[in-house]
Amino acid sequence: MSERPSSRACPLCGSPLYGWLTLPAPGAHATVGRPVDEAEGGVRVLERCEACGAGVERGPAPVDLEAEAEGLAKTLESGDVVLAAPNRASWQASLGGGGWAGVDQRTGRLLLSPAALRLLAERTGREITDPACPPLGRNQGWMWQTLVNGLTFHPNFAREVRAGRLRVGNSRGRFAFAIDCVVTALAAPFVALASVPLELIASLTRRGGELLARVESR
Repeated sequence: MSERPSSRACPLCGSPLYGWLTLPAPGAHATVGRPVDEAEGGVRVLERCEACGAGVERGPAPVDLEAEAEGLAKTLESGDVVLAAPNRASWQASLGGGGWAGVDQRTGRLLLSPAALRLLAERTGREITDPACPPLGRNQGWMWQTLVNGLTFHPNFAREVRAGRLRVGNSRGRFAFAIDCVVTALAAPFVALASVPLELIASLTRRGGELLARVESR
């Protein structure tokens, strides 16, 4: 039986949205395949567009496309302005699912594929270069963390501890926290041996974890 679309439409291309991920409150595991109409108590629901590849976080108000584009804009040392976003069409997103480390690195409610990024630029009156995937940068950290997430009780354990958002007191328990400390420390170099070349190859095939597109001046 084919999956039924939700009643909502993609804010970028107008196509139907389908259930994709639920992201529970911090400290709990992200889940894949949970019925999206059961999202309550702070659980965030992300839907997907099969046409343009975008992921859309459900919210009470329409998505503000201009705010989304502004949130992605970065000014480089050269003075060029680029739009930088996690790539929903990346290998790491496909491998990680709800445990993809880049899923929470978006600046707004949209997760973008190359096609969706082009649509966002078009809908907000911007001209951009063809989105590319850098081989090095924060995308490498996302790939590493995504692979480590398959070994730990807490999603993004290393990143959350380093940022001070996860401590023993708000963890899933002292035992789980201790196990994650040991697993992360022991697995880190071995996972990096796989994650670094994997992300390099993904970037060469335009399936890297981050999208960069330079905004053309008019």
